[in-house]
Amino acid sequence: MLILGLDIATTTGFAWYEPGSSLSSIKTGLIQAIGENAEEKAASLGDKLHAMFKEQKPDFVAIEEPLRNIKTFKKTIQTMYGPKVIQTVNPNQMLLYSLVGAAVVITSAYKRPWETIPPSTWRKFFFGKGFKPPVKLVEREGEDTVEEKLWKKAAIERCRHLKIDVKGGADAAEAVGIAMAGEACQRFKIARAA
Repeated sequence: MLILGLDIATTTGFAWYEPGSSLSSIKTGLIQAIGENAEEKAASLGDKLHAMFKEQKPDFVAIEEPLRNIKTFKKTIQTMYGPKVIQTVNPNQMLLYSLVGAAVVITSAYKRPWETIPPSTWRKFFFGKGFKPPVKLVEREGEDTVEEKLWKKAAIERCRHLKIDVKGGADAAEAVGIAMAGEACQRFKIARAA
């Protein structure tokens, strides 16, 4: 059974994985969603997935689940009265819901089973329980220094270790992990048994 793994974003990584086949047979790439707003980008992604499904239909689609809570952070902005600390959100995080919705609609239109997989779940499956990615300290003007976990770098290194030829960089490498974790999903097991 062929699994399509999707690391959804404006630049969506994809990976075609067939459990039991050689890992070198995994095919990867990127889909660029274009448009002026979230709706146009979702439509663009949907059109490109539709074209992909016409060419090769997956038996199962594993999609990275967007975070279920929108995280806020403090940012210092300059006003006419001087610096001011505000609470804000990452607007790209909200865009993910539209993009994931587009992927789910196309998948459902083709009557294919699918599952959204939280990042912590697919990472545990792909990297192993207890794995810690490399980190780097990030300093942004007006913000506290934070540790950034380098999951994308870890995904590329894991694919290299498994001798998987990843075309499309980090997003495609993460899609490999998502696709491989799709094999452990209950819906995949049900579809395989049917």
